[in-house]
Amino acid sequence: MDHQDARDERREAVRRAIDRALLERQVLRIEYAGGRGETTTREVEPSVFLGGRGGVWYLVAWCRLRYDVRVFRLNRILSAEPTGERYPEPDTERLSRTRDAFGP
Repeated sequence: MDHQDARDERREAVRRAIDRALLERQVLRIEYAGGRGETTTREVEPSVFLGGRGGVWYLVAWCRLRYDVRVFRLNRILSAEPTGERYPEPDTERLSRTRDAFGP
C-alpha cells in the first residue's frame, strides 16, 4: 500500500466516524493537526459536515478544548472516534455561534 492509499483509507475512516457521530449525536474525539504543525486531541460536538471549494471538506463542531465553535479541515483530522457520549441539543447561543462560523 502506498502513502496515497493509506491517506485515502484514513480519510475514509474519519468520514465514517464523523457520519456516525452526527447521526447518533455523539461526542467525537479527534486528533487534529493545526496549521503550524501542532497536533491536539479534542472532543467535539459535531454540527455540520460539508464540502467546500476544490473538494475540501470541513467539520463544524463545538470544541470542548476551546469552548467555542471551530471549523476543522478533513485533511487535517488524523483520526476520529465517536466516544459513545451523547451531547445535548445546542442552545440558542451555540446555534448562533455555529451560524457565525459560516461568515457574514
